[in-house]
Amino acid sequence: MDETIMSNSKVGKRLKGYKKFDVFSLTFQGKSMPVVSSITVGRDRKNNIQIDDNLTSRRHAVIQKIKDAYFIKDLNSTNGTFVNNKQVPQAKYIKLHRNDVIKIGRTEIIVT
Repeated sequence: MDETIMSNSKVGKRLKGYKKFDVFSLTFQGKSMPVVSSITVGRDRKNNIQIDDNLTSRRHAVIQKIKDAYFIKDLNSTNGTFVNNKQVPQAKYIKLHRNDVIKIGRTEIIVT
């Protein structure tokens, strides 16, 4: 009988008791990126998600995991950040849910 860490070992039995976290991902332009802490979005190369669009600010928005919830905040962008066609107020965090559609410039990012 094959023994793996997850089947019969003491470690596997302890791991089964741990809480499983539901990690959100962002899907855009055929790519998917898990949100495990904080993701910046904008035109600048230093962002985690770079959007090549002149309607996008250099540092446009931040998507952040806080405890077990996910939030987005507009970083005083010129053209705004939208979630499900509603503008995110500047400098305020808005809670995200699965299947929300984030629009930054001409780019749509889907929360999965």
